[in-house]
Amino acid sequence: MEEEAREVVMIDKDLKKKIKETVNKILKRSSLYQITEVKAREEASSELDLDLSKDPYKLIVREAVESFIEKAVMTIESEMGKHHTQIVQDVEGGSEKLTKKKKKKKSKTKKEDSAA
Repeated sequence: MEEEAREVVMIDKDLKKKIKETVNKILKRSSLYQITEVKAREEASSELDLDLSKDPYKLIVREAVESFIEKAVMTIESEMGKHHTQIVQDVEGGSEKLTKKKKKKKSKTKKEDSAA
C-alpha cells in the first residue's frame, strides 16, 4: 500500500502573526456581507506572495477569520443592547416629557384663567 508523502511545513511565530494581521486588515476593509474565508485567503495570498490554500496556512487563515467574526458579533450584540436600552429610555422618557408638557400647559391655562 502506497502512502502519500506529506510535506511538513513549519511556520515561525512571525509569519503566523503576519498572516493573521494581513487577514484582519482585509476583513476590516471588506464588507462582511460579501467577504468569505476563501476570498480573504486569496487576497492575503496575493498580498503576502504566499500560497495560503495549503495546510497549515489555511488553518491560520480560518482561525483569523473565525476570531474576527466572533469579535464582530460580540460588538454588534453589545451595540444592539445599548441601542435597545436607549430606545426604551427614549420611549419611556419621551412619554414622560409629553405628559409634563401637557401638565405645564394645563397649569398655565388655569393660572391665566384665574388671573383674568
